[in-house]
Amino acid sequence: MPSAIESNAGSGHLFTKEFSIDETTAGRKLRAFILTKLHETHVRADIITILRQNRVRVNGEIMSDTYILQPHDSVQVDIDNLEAIKGRLRGIDVQVKHKEPGLMVLLKSPGINKQAIEWAGAALEMVSDAFCGEVPESNKLVPWIAVNCVEKAIRSLVILVNSQRLHQVMLDQINSGQVMFTISALCHGKVEQTHVDKTTAESLASAANATLPHTSEEIPYLHPYLMWFKHNDLRFDIFDHVRLNVVSVTESSTAGYLSMVSGKIACSINPGLVLRRLMLELGYPVAGNQSHAKPLSNHRDKGSLLAFTSIEFLSPNQPTNIVVSEDVPPKLTSVCVREAKFFVQKQERAQKEISNMFADTSETDGLDDGLTMVNGKPAAYVTGRKQFCGYIFEVTPDTLIPRPSTETLVATVVELVDQKSAKILDLGTGSGCILLSVLLQTANTSGIGVDISSSALSVAQANSSLHRMGSRATFIQSTFSSFASELASCGPFDIIACNPPYVSASKITRMREAMEHEPLLAFVAEDGGYQFYRDIHSCLSANLSILTGSIAFEIGKNMEKGVRRIFADWTEVAAKRDSRGYLRVLVFKPPS
Repeated sequence: MPSAIESNAGSGHLFTKEFSIDETTAGRKLRAFILTKLHETHVRADIITILRQNRVRVNGEIMSDTYILQPHDSVQVDIDNLEAIKGRLRGIDVQVKHKEPGLMVLLKSPGINKQAIEWAGAALEMVSDAFCGEVPESNKLVPWIAVNCVEKAIRSLVILVNSQRLHQVMLDQINSGQVMFTISALCHGKVEQTHVDKTTAESLASAANATLPHTSEEIPYLHPYLMWFKHNDLRFDIFDHVRLNVVSVTESSTAGYLSMVSGKIACSINPGLVLRRLMLELGYPVAGNQSHAKPLSNHRDKGSLLAFTSIEFLSPNQPTNIVVSEDVPPKLTSVCVREAKFFVQKQERAQKEISNMFADTSETDGLDDGLTMVNGKPAAYVTGRKQFCGYIFEVTPDTLIPRPSTETLVATVVELVDQKSAKILDLGTGSGCILLSVLLQTANTSGIGVDISSSALSVAQANSSLHRMGSRATFIQSTFSSFASELASCGPFDIIACNPPYVSASKITRMREAMEHEPLLAFVAEDGGYQFYRDIHSCLSANLSILTGSIAFEIGKNMEKGVRRIFADWTEVAAKRDSRGYLRVLVFKPPS
């Protein structure tokens, strides 16, 4: 049995703890034995200090910590309980923010659980200057009682009391709404203040097809939505006791938006849970890994982005209102700064990819101007409008956004018309901007726009009406491989204009960010980007009578050799460069 020998040495009550060695412990090194015996009361660093200070003896003599224990040895250790308590406290990241007789408020860091903070409350009282009396071993302290729930992953303000009487007093205050917790949280999405202001517990229950009970009597049946409140011992109208304020909104490369909200929660000992569930019901889940939260994709396994910032309550010892406040932790604000930075970087990458899409160069030719991003989307899709060849056209995510480089194709077709009456066929018309721009710049012309997408054709038709071209422009659904036979009765055509998809499958994988908004159908082509040039060649070769004049193609950078090989049996009559000097348009006449 250990024996206690009082001494005036050390910072507290020093006593000697004695251990007898039997057959089960013999053969162990002294150091390992002491580490095992003291681990419940001391942190490892303090045990090492005890060994280094020669406060361990075997049979009354100082021995090396590598000494092998023998049966019937007696090991004596000089223990300072106050030192041991202070050592354990150093490993628990808590701060005393308010203290009065029988009550304290601690600020705890993420990672500290309920058991640790309740022990810390008792330990902090023990090491305070006001304490006088015998100091027990650290594992025999009577823990204080946490009034509000302690969630390990959250930076929290926790009210601790040292008696059941004070515990009940504080619980009565919470249940009557006299205790107010304020929590800051980062939430997914763009939280609108008007949305949260008009939300009530009744409206949320109604959205879940549930009805809030208005009596405390036993209810024979509870809707599954209401079972959550009962399971967590929460009043059914708890959301009416939460006041939300939208502090800031940050654009995010992963979540679109991140909103910082501040919530004041009353009538609950678990305000963190209440806030998370409320934000989930509103459609703006708190970022994090806890229940009713949603992880931020580039911030996984890094805790919850939620923290207590204040507690208000009435002192149980005197008629004084206590307010304990803390700043929003740097972790939350730094995530906002980082997400805003990443958003800008993503926008810059997208602009660079777009500007390089048709020409493999870091210079720009206005392609990026047409695809300026707004709130993570191309500006043209946000406004629904895009200027092209000096005219305004409607665009939607069903159509490719017109590029300035394509104006070279329009100019070439206008030259081919040369003020003569002409019938024009626009293959892959999309928004109809190519055909309509040609018609708007020429007289005595008409045309048909062809596209595989019915949604795109609807946009083209709307643009035709916008520019009052209904009598001159027609739009028909067809494909690059079948248009000639399907439109035989509509021909012949004097000119065919075509800006086919010509981005190869391998290249599109390097353009993920730029291409995540526009229809891949309008970009991607197999066969290294030449698929539709081959389809058009085959289709026309089988139906040469549909074309009496020339076909003008837009091409990508360095694609001229491949397109010329495909149309080797046709006669090339023109090659046009765009404003940046890149070969952009090839014109062919069919074989005679």
